[in-house]
Amino acid sequence: MSRNILSLDFYGGAVTAALAALDEETATLRLRHVLKRPMKSFSCAFVRDMDAARQELSSVFAEISEYVSADPSVVVGLRGGFLSFKHTNGFHTITSRNRIVGTKEIEAAIAASIPPNLSETLDVVDILPQCYAIDGNLNIENPKGMAGFSLGAETFLSFGLITHLDNLNNILASCGCNAYQLFPTSVALGETLLRDEEKQAGVLMVDIGMDNSSALLTHKGSIVDAWELSAGKNDAAQAVADILQNDIETAREVLAAYEQGTDDIMDEVLEDAAENLLQHIKKELYQSLSFLKYQPSQLVLCGEAADKSLLKSAKKIFNVRKARLAKFDDIIADCPAEQSVYTGAVALLRHALDREQKHLGVAQAKEEGLLDGLLDKLGLSELFNG
Repeated sequence: MSRNILSLDFYGGAVTAALAALDEETATLRLRHVLKRPMKSFSCAFVRDMDAARQELSSVFAEISEYVSADPSVVVGLRGGFLSFKHTNGFHTITSRNRIVGTKEIEAAIAASIPPNLSETLDVVDILPQCYAIDGNLNIENPKGMAGFSLGAETFLSFGLITHLDNLNNILASCGCNAYQLFPTSVALGETLLRDEEKQAGVLMVDIGMDNSSALLTHKGSIVDAWELSAGKNDAAQAVADILQNDIETAREVLAAYEQGTDDIMDEVLEDAAENLLQHIKKELYQSLSFLKYQPSQLVLCGEAADKSLLKSAKKIFNVRKARLAKFDDIIADCPAEQSVYTGAVALLRHALDREQKHLGVAQAKEEGLLDGLLDKLGLSELFNG
């Protein structure tokens, strides 16, 4: 028995999508199709033009519909400055018979981690439990069935501006997608790409795209903070343009055609541009108290702009002991999507499946009937149902 899962990652001024078939008996994913489309009406997941956004996203769904005969489950990855994050704790007194922890008690402790004074402009996008404590005994992975007087839940919360989330929801609904799960892409990347020993040691993960970047920090095995950053590869292109005294379009053409190591002067120009980009990212991170408090000892780079040259500069600038590039095999074995731009979309597939299997946390989700009406909207329902 298999079913299809579609992920959409709003990545700067583009969207990447990954369609996978899930074998429910073996819980394995097999990629069927990936795509990347420019989205001029989007800035990450922020909608800038409702009509144009509807047209652009409809074309993505139209292409995906060629590969499915029934509506897939949909997972939407969020990026952008309208997101915010918080590492927090919730507590619940156990009053059940024999003081046994059950699902009800776990859900109550998780819900108690949401700040009571949360701004009315924000909505909770995702609640990711990190670990639990019973009567002060820490680092319990699954408290269900255990006895105690009090239950604590350490969680990582993701919030989004309600107006931006509503705009995105309206666009998806107008395309026939009335149900989906929302996850911050940075959380999906962190949960799928980072290794347990890295999380324990303290690792900074940075996903570098063309127009923006996402970062996530762990300490002693838990996610402690995440950031949506304004810097991206295009900043490096602008730096190259400034050094070469050319316009940015010419600089992009030069970068696309150039092979590293063929010209010493150009190599120095690229190294300077990469260091400028990384210094920009570091400057933004250093404005965060949590980053100053939990200095990472390791670094993982991923995303469209991540490469070995950038990794070398990043290790020096962030002053870490270890640094590596994330691999697709860390998410799905023998993944055929080799381009790093699809890392976020593939991570969303893996993360959604893991959360479903472990019944882990609470992600914002719309009602069932995924991609309801999409085939009708595209005039393909009779083709598949006839």
